[in-house]
Amino acid sequence: MRDPASEATTDMTAWSAKLGPGEAESFLDKVVKPATANGVELLVVRADMVFGMDHLRSALYHARRSMQEGRNASDSLAMETLLYASGERQLSSAIKKMSIDEQTEEIVVAKLNEGSFEPVGDWQRLSDSPEGSIERLVRFGITKEELSTLKGRNPAELVLERVAAVDILKK
Repeated sequence: MRDPASEATTDMTAWSAKLGPGEAESFLDKVVKPATANGVELLVVRADMVFGMDHLRSALYHARRSMQEGRNASDSLAMETLLYASGERQLSSAIKKMSIDEQTEEIVVAKLNEGSFEPVGDWQRLSDSPEGSIERLVRFGITKEELSTLKGRNPAELVLERVAAVDILKK
């Protein structure tokens, strides 16, 4: 079956990486700032709020489409992707939910556009669609009503539904 999100995001790659306590700010200075200076758009988010490459591909696909159609909430592809990845309506809520802070110990770094960027250290490629535990889904904001609709499906599919629903929520 044809997957428009996968076809439209072939230039995206993503990794997970572990941070030590209090290393978030230095990580951003050491990795993100130089990449951004070279024109590479990076999305850096909490790993516990990411449900695999399918989640990020869908968010990037919807973000690019909203920017092409002039419906974007942000001028930055990374911020627009963050909004969709969060499944939230407001950027402020998306930032609160997905952004790393000094307590973050595992992150996901996604390269959103073409350009040279290589992971540093012991980073792992992100898998396509890992199983989402019920506890993680609830922390993401999935409701009991939504969970009751699973009936044998991969729980992470509920996150993909949330990503797609951002277009409706933004109106």
